[in-house]
Amino acid sequence: MKTCLLLLSATALSLCAASADPKTEVTGAIKKLAAQSGYAWTYTPKTEGSESGRRQGPIEGKTEKDGYTHLKSSVGDVSLEIGIKGMKMVVNYNGDWLSTAELGENNRTVQRLRLLKKADEEALDLVGEAAELKKMPDGSYASSMATEAAKNMFSLLGKRAAESPDASGSMRFWIKDGLLSKYEYVVRGKITAGEDKKEIEVIRTTTVEIKDVGAVKVSLPEDAKKKLM
Repeated sequence: MKTCLLLLSATALSLCAASADPKTEVTGAIKKLAAQSGYAWTYTPKTEGSESGRRQGPIEGKTEKDGYTHLKSSVGDVSLEIGIKGMKMVVNYNGDWLSTAELGENNRTVQRLRLLKKADEEALDLVGEAAELKKMPDGSYASSMATEAAKNMFSLLGKRAAESPDASGSMRFWIKDGLLSKYEYVVRGKITAGEDKKEIEVIRTTTVEIKDVGAVKVSLPEDAKKKLM
């Protein structure tokens, strides 16, 4: 009798594992990443079909749980650093750390910087916009993106993109050792350019790779810390 019960229990567990919901698996991997003491990531955007966004370099980020988040990037010849703690943000322009209050919360640059998120936060938002996540043959998880979310993301590429009536998107997640290790999302749409209103397809691919999980310490200069208190 005991043997039968053990076999039934093993079979039930096996069936549960086999029918695990992809969305639950990905969400769990993201939350496990967020629970770590810290991690680093590289956010790499690539734009095809338009000059819009091509000057933006990769963003190097690192975050410490219940501590600071530090982001570093460049746009053309201009480099910038961002420090975040809670809802407060400071920006380093050419060696001077300025709070968003000093720059002005209605400042267009500040509003765009406010859209930047830690990898686990952005990934969780993406899952919420997935039409239907499926596990792929290579072990990754993929889905198309909800139409409204794709339109919103595409609109961030500039005024002409914001005027585009249609956009579509997709996303993919990779998990390693139970933690989110990488994700990628793509948005595409059409814009009109030139006097002849030529229609151009624009594709924006963003790849985020996570590294140094549990081995990150974030330190900011004292003048930046003071403005984050």
